[in-house]
Amino acid sequence: MLAGFVTGQLAGCASNPTVSAGEPAKGLELGVLQPSESLLSAELVFSPDPIIARYQRFQGGSSRANTRRSELRVEPTNEGWQTQWWLLPSRATGKASYEQGLTLRNGGDGSVLAASGFGEPGKTQIVFDPPVRLSPALMQSGDRVESEFLAREIDTEGKQRGSGKGTSWTEYAGKQRVVTPMGTYDADVVLSGWDFDYGSGKVRMQMRTWIATIKPGRTTVVAQEIEEETATLGMSGLSRTRVAIESLVR
Repeated sequence: MLAGFVTGQLAGCASNPTVSAGEPAKGLELGVLQPSESLLSAELVFSPDPIIARYQRFQGGSSRANTRRSELRVEPTNEGWQTQWWLLPSRATGKASYEQGLTLRNGGDGSVLAASGFGEPGKTQIVFDPPVRLSPALMQSGDRVESEFLAREIDTEGKQRGSGKGTSWTEYAGKQRVVTPMGTYDADVVLSGWDFDYGSGKVRMQMRTWIATIKPGRTTVVAQEIEEETATLGMSGLSRTRVAIESLVR
């Protein structure tokens, strides 16, 4: 699931990050950031086993967990992974609401590509043309990947409803010890950002993600900060969310 944006028009480029690896994260206890020799791209994403994990959720500048939880659902596909974040209801009778997700592919050379995402499955999807290169086969501390693409809005009938230019970047910052409700992990720290116009709306998002092996052979997000600004049909929104892993469902 990052520092402040100015509400209003989403102009500019995502290559100027407001996130950093060293800033404190409320709701999390962090150790000192340490360099790492490398981070394999498969580890940047997820292990091949299906994973569902639940997370405590922190909104805005609060250091107190929200009553609602987030759930990360990861499923392997023939080409890579399908990842989805859901906001769980505060009551047992409520329904989970979709937040965002990505369809990820193996690039064939060890790289990881994002083919589409952010739209709810079965509804309008945002397709990235060409697929966004999130990571090469191997990243070292300080390595950075930048991509330019066309964001195409595709409806449920497969028709394009709009499109616009976009940029994305990913930077590997090294390892950091992070204390979460589920345990303490020596996690890889990944900084990333998205900035794109898909026709009927605009998105600017920056993330700081901690990824760790939670069980032998099983790697996933153990904590994340997301700062997101959106503009759709003349309305704009700004949100900041932090999550910390609480339990493993599957």
